[in-house]
Amino acid sequence: MKLTLLGTGSPVPSLKRASAGYMVEVGNDVVLIDHGPGTFQRMMQAGVSATQVTHVFFSHLHFDHCLDFVRLFLHRWDISPPGTPPLKVFGPPGLEHMVDRLFGPDGAFKLDLTARTSHQNSLDIFASRGGIPPRPWPEADVTEVAATDTLEGDGWKMKLANVPHHQPYLVSYGVRFEADGGVFAYSSDITLPVDKAPAKPLYELAKGADLLIHYLNSFDVSRETTPAYSTPSQRTKQQALGELARDCNVKTLVTTHHGPTIDTDGVRERVIADIAAVYDGRLIWGEDLMTLDIGNPR
Repeated sequence: MKLTLLGTGSPVPSLKRASAGYMVEVGNDVVLIDHGPGTFQRMMQAGVSATQVTHVFFSHLHFDHCLDFVRLFLHRWDISPPGTPPLKVFGPPGLEHMVDRLFGPDGAFKLDLTARTSHQNSLDIFASRGGIPPRPWPEADVTEVAATDTLEGDGWKMKLANVPHHQPYLVSYGVRFEADGGVFAYSSDITLPVDKAPAKPLYELAKGADLLIHYLNSFDVSRETTPAYSTPSQRTKQQALGELARDCNVKTLVTTHHGPTIDTDGVRERVIADIAAVYDGRLIWGEDLMTLDIGNPR
């Protein structure tokens, strides 16, 4: 499977980084895991069109993880040839309401979609693509999932776990994606606590992973005053991340969700050094449009 980092940024607008989004190409499927602001453009830069996307999974419903879904959904519907299967969309509770309030008969895009399914000019364009009027309203195959669910596609399987991040207001899922004999895990936006107990579900997802994509926006720069970390209170947040990757025997750790403060010269290097002092595997500071091959292609 081929993994592309479409967005490695935070909610803070950036010309350097799109917000959260990751794309997996495996078999005949193109799977998007989160699709935040700027990731649709990155997807096109990676050479993938909206019509090629088969599945979308949202780890949680913060806008920086789902805002470009509006572009993806509308573009895919508008330019797809007739008979294209509906987009399969998965995510936490609240997803069905969000999609209905955007694209349903009384949703935010009601006037636009009414025009595109009624105006003669739009119907002529639809007919030129092989469609036979009346033009149908766009559909999505939306499924709200629980942490106990397993999703499957063309040669891939996705396992989930509920990870701590803005509960009880939002449910947030970490991911374990298995395909082609390889595994990558995705943390969602968990901030590792000093006490490992709340993060145990993520440890299960990351165990033995070939690659772990992990949130790293919040950090500590207190290493000079607490160089040892014999007690949990002395660990920096980035050292806690290194411990997770080490304890789970992760082969490659990719950091993501970088805000403008952590991504500055000096801070970046100190954070990397803290992780590397604990974790001796391959460490990558994630950047938009990086691609990584995982497992053995079929």
